[in-house]
Formats: sequence, structure tokens, C-alpha cells
Amino acid sequence: MKKISFFFVFILFVSYSYSQVNSLIKNSPFHFFDGTFHLSYEKVLLNKKSINLSGGFHLVENGWNNNNHQIGWTGELQVRKYLSKNIDLNQLEGFYVSPYFKGGYFRFDDDYGYYLAQYDENNNYIEDIWYPYGNSYEIKNYQLGLIMGYQFIFSDAISLEFLLGGGVQYADVNRNLSSNTPFDKSYTGVVPKVGFNFGASF
Repeated sequence: MKKISFFFVFILFVSYSYSQVNSLIKNSPFHFFDGTFHLSYEKVLLNKKSINLSGGFHLVENGWNNNNHQIGWTGELQVRKYLSKNIDLNQLEGFYVSPYFKGGYFRFDDDYGYYLAQYDENNNYIEDIWYPYGNSYEIKNYQLGLIMGYQFIFSDAISLEFLLGGGVQYADVNRNLSSNTPFDKSYTGVVPKVGFNFGASF
């Protein structure tokens, strides 16, 4: 098992070459677990810098309790500075640091209700009738922070990226919600940022 792991790591580091890739489209697979489809576009600028624009569409229909419906959008802007000394001005590979700004809007519709038994004039049971009631609310959140990461380019075509950092989030919610973790969309405070993206050049 150790030999297989070593071989895999060896192939990973030997197979990538310094590329001339100057634009990428990337996807974040971890966002799927949150019901979000997330794409980003990165384009080379001057002086080892790039701009990275990303957006996500959040959709959950018939959640774990079959009564929870969610929809939302996110957008994020990063201006990256690549740090590798031998990096070409024209490639998107190596270590980088970047400030970021992120905003999001989410709408939640919780459809609940109760059954009430119906009886006739002789107090004989007829049927249960469902009386629904709903509860909707919206969340707008904003983040500002700093990240660092590393991006590999394989065969001038495929990218793998790992990033780590954090920032401060402010959430505007139109109802009272208990938000105890920094991963909640309604949380206000310091938040971590960890990510993995894969993509392709074009």
C-alpha cells in the first residue's frame, strides 16, 4: 500500500509541467453537498496576477423533511498574486495569495401543517383534513477576507487547486435564527474558507 501511495504521489508531481495556460474554468465538488452548483473563471492579468470570478446556484427541493425548499445565488471576486519566482507571466500555476469579496442571497420556504380530525353531528369520525401553514425567510450575507492556495496545471489542460484562508461575514436575516457555527449562511462573525477546485483550460 505504501508503494502504491508513493507511486501515485510521484506521478502527481512529475506529470505536471510549467504551462502556458492563461484562462481556466473550474468547478468546486464540495459545494454539491450543500446543494450548490459552483463554477469559477480565472484569467491572467499583468505582473503574475489574475482575476478569479465565481458564482453558485443553490437549490434544494424536498429536503430531508420533505418540507424544506431553498433557492439562492452566490458571487465572489478574487484578485490573485502568484508568488513562484520562476513562474511565467502567462500562466496560472503555483502558490498565490488573494483578497476576496463574496456575497450571497438565499430564500427558504418551510411548508408545515397539521391534521385535524373531522366528525359529523353524531360525533362519528369522518376523516383527517390537512391544514398547512408556511414559514418563509431570506438571508443576505457578505464576506471579506484573505486566502492563499496552490494550483497545479497538468498537460496544459487540467487544473487542481487547493486553498485555505478566512474572513469576516455579515448576515442580514429577516427573522430570528439561532446560528452557532461559522458554516451557517445566517452566521455573522469570523469564518474559515477552505476549498478544492478542478478545472480545464480553453
